[in-house]
Amino acid sequence: MKGRLLTIFLCFTIKMFYRESEMDSRISMSAYYRRYGQRKLNDLSNPPLKKPKYSPTKNGIVISDSSSNTMTSPLPQTPTLAVKQSPTILHRQRCSKNKRKRSSTPPPLEKSTSSSKEISEGSSTKGGLVKKSSCWVKSRLLGKGAYGSVYLATYKNEERAIKTAEISRSLSLIDEGRILRGLQSPYVISYFGDEMVREGNGHRYNLILEYCSGQSLGDLIRNNHGGLMEFDVKLFARDVLCGLIHIHEKNIIHCDIKPDNLLLSPLDHRYRSNGYIAKIGDFGLALEKGSVEYRNGSGHKRGTRRYMAPELISHGIVDFNVDTWSFGCSVLEMLTGKQVWGEYGHLTKEDWINLIGHTDLIPHIPSGLPAEAQDFLRKCLVKDPDSRWGVRELVSHPYLSYD
Repeated sequence: MKGRLLTIFLCFTIKMFYRESEMDSRISMSAYYRRYGQRKLNDLSNPPLKKPKYSPTKNGIVISDSSSNTMTSPLPQTPTLAVKQSPTILHRQRCSKNKRKRSSTPPPLEKSTSSSKEISEGSSTKGGLVKKSSCWVKSRLLGKGAYGSVYLATYKNEERAIKTAEISRSLSLIDEGRILRGLQSPYVISYFGDEMVREGNGHRYNLILEYCSGQSLGDLIRNNHGGLMEFDVKLFARDVLCGLIHIHEKNIIHCDIKPDNLLLSPLDHRYRSNGYIAKIGDFGLALEKGSVEYRNGSGHKRGTRRYMAPELISHGIVDFNVDTWSFGCSVLEMLTGKQVWGEYGHLTKEDWINLIGHTDLIPHIPSGLPAEAQDFLRKCLVKDPDSRWGVRELVSHPYLSYD
């Protein structure tokens, strides 16, 4: 009896021992998987994980080595599975890196404080693409024409001229912006960018340009009856010729040189006694020689008839020397204070074509002008374009030499 009881006791003890061992094993494995992978107990048949290797982490984030399938942790005493960076963390890191990279470049244009709203990210400036509407506020209307309006505006705390037109009528402005983008000269109006914006119920194209507060040579001539001082005429004529040299070097024909398109920008009296420098503006009719528009003839006969060269107004022939003729007309008006061809009164389109294109007449050059001034004008106002002087020859003429 005693032997049987001893046998039963030993079996019970052994059974309890194995049950406790099994429970300990399950608890240990459950804790292991809760800690290292949240795996279920039914995955015990899978092969065990490799022993992880440890190394310091970067920025406190556990780094996974994909080449060796090992994991690293900032705490080498406690084994921990690698934590992959979430898409949100990666996005934030990339944004942070991009911000650090952009800090060395000029900041983008600010949002518009006018009622205009951005609709396009294809705008451009000298420094690159404009990805926001530029920060400008209209001040007052400076002028209005067939293709749009020009406003004085505050742009980045500076005064700018904003040429604006409805999208449906903005082709000329877009061409002007494209041409001005490639011109950089102190004698050519500066270009600061362009944009397409939503305004009210419509869309508009805005061209942001330098504002010349001295108005134009046309304004100056009208306010000074009898013409400008000869010294000023020489200075302004030299400015315009330098601008034309730059334009022609870029293969651009302005096609509309006249006093109203020659703008006056203030200049320190230490550098210019009269306080102004003349700059060429309004490239709405400008033509790039060799372009498709130039070759197919659609850009011919462009300009203001009073100042158009004979070959342009009669046959639509466009070349660099059409600007020379228009420039000569402008200088003549500066010297006399009168419009060229003014003695003929109001003329129709056909009258202009006949007068300039089909006669031997040139604008009247008063005999009272200095001999050198008369010679200078006659070099500009030659009917035959091949015999007409170019801008590089004219800038070396004795009339423009410094006294």
